Amino acid sequence: MMMKYAYLTFVFAFSLLPAYGQYQPDARWPLGAVEFPGAPYSGNAWVRFENDSVVVEPVDLNMNFEATVAVASDTAGNILFYSNGCNIYNVDKELMTNGDGLNPGTMSDQFCPFFGYPVPSGAVALPHPDHPTRWIVLHLGAGYDPVRKITYGPLYFSEIDMAGDDGKGSVINKNNLLVDGDVESFAMTRHGNGRDWWVVTPEFNSNKYFIHLLSPTGVSFIGIQTIGDPMGCRRMGASTFSPDGSRYARAGSCHLVVMDFDRCSGTFNNPLGTGVPPYTLAGGGAAFSPDSRWLYTTAQLGIYRINLEDTPLELDSVFRRPFYFDEYPRLYNVSLANMQYAPDGKLYVGFVHREKFLNKISFPTANGDSIYYESEGLPLPVNNVRTLPYFPNFRLYDQAESFCDTLGIDTPVNATVVPLETWKLLVFPNPVQNGKLFFDCSNTTQAGPANIQLYDLYGQVIHSRAVMLLEGVNELEVAGLPNGVYVLEVTGQGFRKMAKVVVQE
Repeated sequence: MMMKYAYLTFVFAFSLLPAYGQYQPDARWPLGAVEFPGAPYSGNAWVRFENDSVVVEPVDLNMNFEATVAVASDTAGNILFYSNGCNIYNVDKELMTNGDGLNPGTMSDQFCPFFGYPVPSGAVALPHPDHPTRWIVLHLGAGYDPVRKITYGPLYFSEIDMAGDDGKGSVINKNNLLVDGDVESFAMTRHGNGRDWWVVTPEFNSNKYFIHLLSPTGVSFIGIQTIGDPMGCRRMGASTFSPDGSRYARAGSCHLVVMDFDRCSGTFNNPLGTGVPPYTLAGGGAAFSPDSRWLYTTAQLGIYRINLEDTPLELDSVFRRPFYFDEYPRLYNVSLANMQYAPDGKLYVGFVHREKFLNKISFPTANGDSIYYESEGLPLPVNNVRTLPYFPNFRLYDQAESFCDTLGIDTPVNATVVPLETWKLLVFPNPVQNGKLFFDCSNTTQAGPANIQLYDLYGQVIHSRAVMLLEGVNELEVAGLPNGVYVLEVTGQGFRKMAKVVVQE
């Protein structure tokens, strides 16, 4: 049985996302825990982002995912292979030739026969810049420490040639060592030339960063940069780049660092840091908002958000409960883990332990409650544990007019979205009275044709129409709506804005 959940894609939600229908290497997510075959909610699922829908489909992938997952698709969106950090399987759900034995060592021996590999955001598949049939899979190993439990490292890469085994692919070399020792989660962003990829791996509990570059010659070690203050945290967190590649963030259980990044030289500068509340358990998630103004990071007891325009950096309140929650919120609602953007522009958040949902932030650029956080934002047909794929921003291309923009690889026209003007939308009365809602456009000059849409808490459009906006106060008839919380969106030529609306009559 296939379950389908439809959502509207908002252009402002990810300024570098192309429209659906373009190349989307991040549009297929394999998930699911199958430690106990036959048990309720045991199994796999595909989450597919296509057209204007999110399709969640139970499927037998013949693989268990404990935390690590990587997946590769061709330009048409067809699956080529996937991995759980232990093995690599082909499109026929069979072990790829030479695809076993990733991340060798004690952790693999203990986890792989029964579970998947236990490193969140611990693998990624990238097409080779100079070989059309080859792929590079970066994967992070793990170890055991009696105090910290799981440690990360070494960092490896393996290489796949899809021309092997009659087009099903074969692993031509594997477990090539990139960084040895005690490290944290790696992060990636596109080089300013629009072709190559930077790979940054921080050393655990220090201010040392290993820099690698994936280019036509393969994965090369570029150097080590020591910058900023050491983290000094007992527990690891996560690291990530902003969508435009100009900023990097690293979050741990006691400290958070944000730095500027030069996509041409691969160097950091201007480190800024802040502490986190005591007794915080790092959830392993971090993500910038599409406009790079906000940084989100998870703890096991909530989500923090930081306004990067503030000096010094300060954490927003912990989201210990979702803004909109059901009558009986449970503990799983706040045991949060890693984060990943999807092609629909929304930010999805996994759980630390097994649950049949993903959290979702629909509007990560918005202010306050308007981010629209849902603890059960994406229902799943199976249990999932700490598993979300890690994808860099594939829609980031060359750094135009920079000294390294020498290859003529320009951002495709259909991958560029002009940012929409932000203007304040005032709604009143709120809660609604007498079935009428008014919104004030007096602080914008964009009077004229516009679209008005009203969404319920599940993202479904319940009211939509074209209007002629007046400069000043406009009226919207909402009589007959059930009591509840809604999101009003007004879109015109060059602007888009939303507001939360409460109906309580």
